[in-house]
Amino acid sequence: MSTVTAPSPATAGRRSRLVSAELLKVTSTRMWLGLLAALCVYVGIGIVATVFAPEQPGVTVPRLTTAAGMRNLFAQGGGGYLFAIVIGTLGMTQELRHQTLTSTLLAEPRRNRVMVAKMAAYAVVGAVYGAVGVLFGYALALGLLPFKDHGDLPATAMWQIAGGAVIGCALFAVLGVAIGALIRNQIAAVLGVLVWVVLVEALLVALLPTVGKWLPGGALNGILQATGFNDAQYLPVWAGALVLIGYTVVFGVLAAATTQRRDVT
Repeated sequence: MSTVTAPSPATAGRRSRLVSAELLKVTSTRMWLGLLAALCVYVGIGIVATVFAPEQPGVTVPRLTTAAGMRNLFAQGGGGYLFAIVIGTLGMTQELRHQTLTSTLLAEPRRNRVMVAKMAAYAVVGAVYGAVGVLFGYALALGLLPFKDHGDLPATAMWQIAGGAVIGCALFAVLGVAIGALIRNQIAAVLGVLVWVVLVEALLVALLPTVGKWLPGGALNGILQATGFNDAQYLPVWAGALVLIGYTVVFGVLAAATTQRRDVT
């Protein structure tokens, strides 16, 4: 009969130091702050557009006087997922581009541990991005709502959306790390992520929700309790969370396995 051995304090300490080292790499440059500022601008544009969007002929969009419209407004606070996946991608590809990953592997030759530590660190960064997006977005939305007719504040949904945004951004940051490890070339990886998230996936989620709801962005829309054009419905919160976690696990395992075999110098 086999037994499960708990990690020793020394092993746990090494893992903690690896995660701390990865977080230090992120915060040692101003890139993460620049992306954080861009995140606030992006979320702000989404909030303003949602509050003051004019009626579009032939397109039904939930109005602020409805519960769905109010949920859509606060779901804009989850827009930080775009910047979470970008910083995760940049963080991994920069290490490969400048070969700083080599020194990390000299200190900890077990590559899987390094990859897990990096993903854990960027999950923290992504969660921070999600929290900032929610705080800024909610504050701006509450400041603008008095200028428009609107429904009651969905207090319970607001908390649920906030939690979903934080978790979603954390998972997207991990996805970014995985994509960076798989593609490796920084320009190709970042451009690929931007084209996919901003253009391809956004169009599929908006125009073909029956397909788009199964993609990472569509799953996040379900977690954020959003309603699409013409009252399109996405996955329930629990199903959206499972789909997004599934993507993260699959890409994370593929990235770890690929990094295990590839030359990093």
